[in-house]
Amino acid sequence: MKALLNMERIHMSNELVLSLLSLYESKGKSFYYDDLFAPDAQAYEKKTLEKNIVALGHLFGESITDARIQLLAKRNLVAKNRDEQRLSNIKSALMQLHRNPTLFELIPNEVGNLADVLGKDIEPIAYVTEPTKEKGVLKTKKRHSRRDDLEDLMSLFSKNKRSRSFELTQLITNFYVDFLNMKIMTKENELIGIIVLYALVLRDFSVFKYVPFFQYFMKKKEDWDHAVIQANYYWSSGYALTDLLSRMLIDLLIDAYRDVDRMAHEYAFEKNLNKADNVENSIMKLPELFTKDDLRKRHPNVSDATINRTLKKLRDEDIIRPVGRGRSARWQRIVSTDKGYQRPELPLFDE
Repeated sequence: MKALLNMERIHMSNELVLSLLSLYESKGKSFYYDDLFAPDAQAYEKKTLEKNIVALGHLFGESITDARIQLLAKRNLVAKNRDEQRLSNIKSALMQLHRNPTLFELIPNEVGNLADVLGKDIEPIAYVTEPTKEKGVLKTKKRHSRRDDLEDLMSLFSKNKRSRSFELTQLITNFYVDFLNMKIMTKENELIGIIVLYALVLRDFSVFKYVPFFQYFMKKKEDWDHAVIQANYYWSSGYALTDLLSRMLIDLLIDAYRDVDRMAHEYAFEKNLNKADNVENSIMKLPELFTKDDLRKRHPNVSDATINRTLKKLRDEDIIRPVGRGRSARWQRIVSTDKGYQRPELPLFDE
């Protein structure tokens, strides 16, 4: 726990302080977002969970095709191989975490339970044990479990958090670097480490109820790996260079809050509109060729049934037509929008 023990070494630049001010200003809107999105909270959380699993499938499911990852994220399928079982276990872990993220406790039992879930039907994951280093002629065959080391690390994290002497994202990244370097478990330390980091972030930053953390993480994965290597370089000497890693986590959080803020503006506007009309309006603004996924991205809180109903209606009105079938299917708008789209006028009263 060399990184957490030496938090005093960290100095924040003016730029980083300004970023943190922006981050915590956005965090203060959490109650507003929860109230605004309440009618569709379950739909958002379901889609967020699915997108997280898809992102983790690309990270940790080397032999799984994209189509299969999408299916495993949405449905409870029987795993065909080891990688699929691994992804299925990851899905189970995230589902349990998402049920009530604020109840996540940073204690060894939680990590042990997570390891049990991730190792199910593959290979058990256990705490590393090693002979106790003892001096003298008489030596006993005692073994030391790194579970005790993890407990000490977690106690230090909680103590530092209660002291309010250190900024939260800095504490989280330094804990993460310590966990990786201490090699607590017999296997899957990287996977367990990133899920525990996510649990800590999700517990205090509720923005990830509405947008998928691991989708943002995927975009930064290459740079993240470089930052971890940099942090590990001086770890054994007690001077882990975690600044870049902390900065990346802060930037990730700021990007997420910025996107949710944009979603909130659109959602508030849509509340006063008929959802089908709003989808129809988007179709007229999209490029001439578009997909259902384009509409889903613009309207994450609109059901597929509403989108399909709108597409069928516009097709029957000869405003759009389908192009292709299956996963590559697209739609083509066949009316000009140069002068803007206007629905045909209908009399209010007609015989």
